[in-house]
Amino acid sequence: MRIAHIESSMDWGGQELRIVEQAVWLNAHGHPCWIVARPGSAILTQARQRGLPLLEMEIRGSMNPATLRTLRHFVREQQIDLIDCHGNRDSTYGAYLKWFGGLPVVRSRHVTDPIGASGLKKLVWRYGNHGIVVTAGRIREMLQQDGLADPARVYVAVAGVDEQRFHPGLDGAALRAQLGIAPAARVVANVGMIRPDKGQLFFVQACRQIIDCRDDVVAIQLGEATGQTRGYKQQVLAEAGAALESGRIRFLGYQADIEHWLALADIVVVASIGTEAQTRLVAQAFLMKKNVVATTVGGLPEMIRHEQTGLLCAPGDAAALQQAVSRLLEDPALAERLRENAYQHALSHMSFDHMMQGMLGCYRQALARAGRQEST
Repeated sequence: MRIAHIESSMDWGGQELRIVEQAVWLNAHGHPCWIVARPGSAILTQARQRGLPLLEMEIRGSMNPATLRTLRHFVREQQIDLIDCHGNRDSTYGAYLKWFGGLPVVRSRHVTDPIGASGLKKLVWRYGNHGIVVTAGRIREMLQQDGLADPARVYVAVAGVDEQRFHPGLDGAALRAQLGIAPAARVVANVGMIRPDKGQLFFVQACRQIIDCRDDVVAIQLGEATGQTRGYKQQVLAEAGAALESGRIRFLGYQADIEHWLALADIVVVASIGTEAQTRLVAQAFLMKKNVVATTVGGLPEMIRHEQTGLLCAPGDAAALQQAVSRLLEDPALAERLRENAYQHALSHMSFDHMMQGMLGCYRQALARAGRQEST
């Protein structure tokens, strides 16, 4: 099967990383896969670094004739079997390729924000694709409630990660020494772009409460602000206050080799208050035998069984986060039971191969709905 992913976002985050990693897997498993993206975009840079096939093009508006001509020429020249579209603008152009050329089209939705589709957007959702991929069951429910898709045409993709890359054998001792974190210290980590919906403000507030009660805890945050959220980052840093100056709370920036940094952690906190589907961070932490505390936002309760594989609490509640983390710090037997349960669950259901086999099945169903055969 010859596949193209179109993504018009200029930023770099979990959605863009997931697309790139899927493209790498597809190319390695005999399915030529291209990234179609805008000049200067972060995803284009990452695709180029990985040697992926790509098309660099302007993706203007939602009805630009030049953009559509370029896409149609690309599809014919590369004999693309299916295009996977990741944003509203991308999906509109995918719909044109379906309507005017019969190309099999899949639409992907990565966030749990309200959809609010009307007019052309509603038509694109309902009739502009042969199947929809979502990253949480909650999104499928939203599409059904809004009358935008038949649930039978919506595939919920698990948050799969590479178990050869993320595993409990990784040792964080060298990084701990480099950072001056004592071997006996308990490390609580938050990972993600620094922006309001990711809840770093509540993470910092919770960690300050914990640090006030314990002298063996260090909190780290891995990730960076976007151009639009630098003000929020300054607010979060100000909230950290003296704990930032003493090194008890540390902001370590974006790290590509995230598995080595996760190896530092004892507990991973997902403090999101919105826009969270099935984040792969949970799967990564599970596969590395790290305890997870998360909020009940979006698809997180689909990934984490409260009191069985992790602890869940209400979003936007620093005290609840503090209490959940403290339970794990103070109850080693509970922490061990949750870690082991989560690890076994992730081995069976959260591997990258498991996710990609499901994606291929979704793509093949879309081809069948379009009356097309998979190329060889």
